Amino acid sequence: MSGISNSVEQLTQAHLRNVQQLAVFYTGKGNVYAINIAKIKAFIITEEVSITDTPTDSDIIAGIATIRGVPITLVNLDKWIGQEPLPVNEYKLIIFCEFNNHQIGFLVKDVINIVEKTTEELINNEEQNSKITYTTYVEVQNETKLCTVFNAEQLLVDIGWTDDGQAQLDKYVDQLVNNKKIILAAEDSKVAREVLIAFFRKVDANYEIFHNGTDLVERLKHIDPASIGCVITDIEMPGTDGFQVAQYIKGNSELAHIPIIVNSSMTTAAVKNKMISIGVDDFVGKTDIPNLYKSVIEYVGTR
Repeated sequence: MSGISNSVEQLTQAHLRNVQQLAVFYTGKGNVYAINIAKIKAFIITEEVSITDTPTDSDIIAGIATIRGVPITLVNLDKWIGQEPLPVNEYKLIIFCEFNNHQIGFLVKDVINIVEKTTEELINNEEQNSKITYTTYVEVQNETKLCTVFNAEQLLVDIGWTDDGQAQLDKYVDQLVNNKKIILAAEDSKVAREVLIAFFRKVDANYEIFHNGTDLVERLKHIDPASIGCVITDIEMPGTDGFQVAQYIKGNSELAHIPIIVNSSMTTAAVKNKMISIGVDDFVGKTDIPNLYKSVIEYVGTR
């Protein structure tokens, strides 16, 4: 366990090889779940931190843990996925994460392994269940097990940490884009896709939105680069992920001038630095309407 804990930062460098690296763990009921390692700040042994049971509006929240001197909200994934939770002291580990610029801890029974999966090995299941981003298969004790990658964006919505999208649009968006150049967007999350579509309509943008990076890249092959205002891309996507989308654009002399706005819940420093090294123009947390609006206006303009 200590070996895994001490190498989280190194593990996040898997994106350099265009694979997703997943921390696979047991829930309290023995289900096999996973989260992208690039969202993880540390693995914490539960008994080594102080946990306070605090009043909350959500029964998904298990309390507050003091981690590295900072109070961190703990989420019980068993409760969120609809299973009876264990007592807090029966969860061996806390997976301390950051996504969408929120720090949060997940109570888990135990970490099984770190596995690498190409995007082709991840099956998108969100249309069937909004709490699931992908399923895949992993080896656990010489058996092949179904593994679920949970939807972090939906969890933030369910615990009330994501502001109402329409309220943000009404509050922050007060100008329209100044031309009909096309904004191309790739987003595999239904929740985030709906926010993007509402945003595009609010600013009267000419847009095309795709469920993955593969379809966006294919569109780039059949469109006049001069007609594109900017590209907005998620990072975690099936087929072609956001790293590959950015590399394709910035590595192509005919496309390299196109501004790229990364719109992702993967907001750790390692991920941001990787995207900056590729040459992206901005990085916005997923569903962050104020900063998305600011960035689109900067690269596409207003009227």
